[in-house]
Amino acid sequence: MSGVESKIVKLASVTLTRDKQDKIEPEFQRYASATNYVINVILKEHFSSGSKTLEYIREEFSKRFDKREHYLRDVVKTAWVEVSRHRRLAEMVRSMRNKPPVFREWRVVFSRPIVNVQEKGLNLETRDRERISIPFDKPSRNRVANQLRELATGQKKQGRVRLTWNKEGYMNIDIRMDI
Repeated sequence: MSGVESKIVKLASVTLTRDKQDKIEPEFQRYASATNYVINVILKEHFSSGSKTLEYIREEFSKRFDKREHYLRDVVKTAWVEVSRHRRLAEMVRSMRNKPPVFREWRVVFSRPIVNVQEKGLNLETRDRERISIPFDKPSRNRVANQLRELATGQKKQGRVRLTWNKEGYMNIDIRMDI
């Protein structure tokens, strides 16, 4: 988000049921493998921008991973962020210089159509168009209740949402919003 002041709202989810965990876990794994695929294409083809990457991988990506355009855009953006982060670190850390960047599993970053933030939780749309609700825990929800209300009513614009999976069955949720 260039030129726009933004703020990150940090929340946690309640412990998810085993059924929800079983539905969400493949989404995290698919996102990591898709992002690593895009990173490898970027490095192999020496692309200089995200738009060239989008054009090049659109068909193959829809066959292998997901047909949704927003999903493709989120994955490409995450891949470019990971490549640039790795390049910055490789300048300082000698052991990273000859290794390709790798996106770690158990973290996804989605934008508005795939993740919809509401006052009491968020809805995640899976590959097969199923909506999974992920409720926020009460202490973190009450701490940022005003910001969540502004996002839910549309007064503030929701940016990308980072979901980080914890092995204990809950998630850390970081929501970027415009000020």
